[in-house]
This record gives sequence, C-alpha cells and structure tokens, in this order.
Amino acid sequence: MILKGKRVLIAGMSDRRSIGFSIAQEAQKAGAEILLTSFGRMMSITQMTAKKLDPVPEILEMDVTKPSDIANAFKETSRRWDRIDGLVHSVAFAPPDALGGQFMNTPWESVATALQVSAFSFKELARGFLPLMQEHGGSMVTLDFDNSTNAWPKYDWMGVSKAALESVTRYLARD
Repeated sequence: MILKGKRVLIAGMSDRRSIGFSIAQEAQKAGAEILLTSFGRMMSITQMTAKKLDPVPEILEMDVTKPSDIANAFKETSRRWDRIDGLVHSVAFAPPDALGGQFMNTPWESVATALQVSAFSFKELARGFLPLMQEHGGSMVTLDFDNSTNAWPKYDWMGVSKAALESVTRYLARD
C-alpha cells in the first residue's frame, strides 16, 4: 500500500460525486489516514458522505475564506497529527451570476468570491498548514483542467478562477 502510514488532509469533499470523495476513497485504499474539512450547510452533506468511507474519517470545520477557520483547522489537525504528508485542495465555488454565459455582466463581488474560494484559498491553505508539512516534506495538490488554454462555454469566471489557480500553484512551487 503506497500511502501506508501517510496522513492526508482533504479540503472540500462534499458528496459522492465530488472528486474529493474519490480521492478520499483511493487514499484510504492505498493505506492513508485521512481528515476531511467542510463548513456551513455543506457540513451535513459531507458528514453523510464520510460514512461511506472505511474507516469513517473525522471532519473539521473550515471555511477557506476565513483565516480564523484555517487557523483553527490547523490547531485541530496539530492535536491529531504531528505532520501532514499530503494536502488536497478540492475547493471551488462561483456564484450563479459568475457562470452560465453572463461573463460580461458579472459583478466584481461575484468575481472576487470565485477567485478567493477557487484560487487564493490554495495559497491560504499552504500558508496555514506549512508548519505541518515542512519538516517531513508534505505535498499539496489541487484540481484543474485546461482552463488556461480554453474558454469553456458557460464556465465563465470559474474558468478564469481555475486559470488563476494554475498560476498560484506555479508561484507556490517557486517559493
């Protein structure tokens, strides 16, 4: 089992159709111990979905747009583990008016939300959890596809946010 003894934090798993759920399943099959994060109204969905995993992992409350939530999740993770071997960023969101073919009419507030949740949060998680990854060489991964080379119909500001996420990833790797 390639991940035997490894500890993986998965931020943003929601329901069984989420990529985060498949990552959680595969990480456990490969021997990893996992922790999940969720928040707000998604928490109950994450709790129900987590029951389909074996063993059922703990779920920490963490809204990636709130530095205090990231700090609290770090504290809670530190109480359980002395390190993180992997951190999965399975987080994305854009308000409805930032999707669906209304690119030119999307207000800044909705664009800012999409960018903060979908791209800036990766940097915030890196900053927040670095102390648990640095000494033992933990890795971070995020989810994306070819948004920086294609303008997908109706994906609009989520596409821009995912392209920004690619760039954030490169800058984090550099630093």
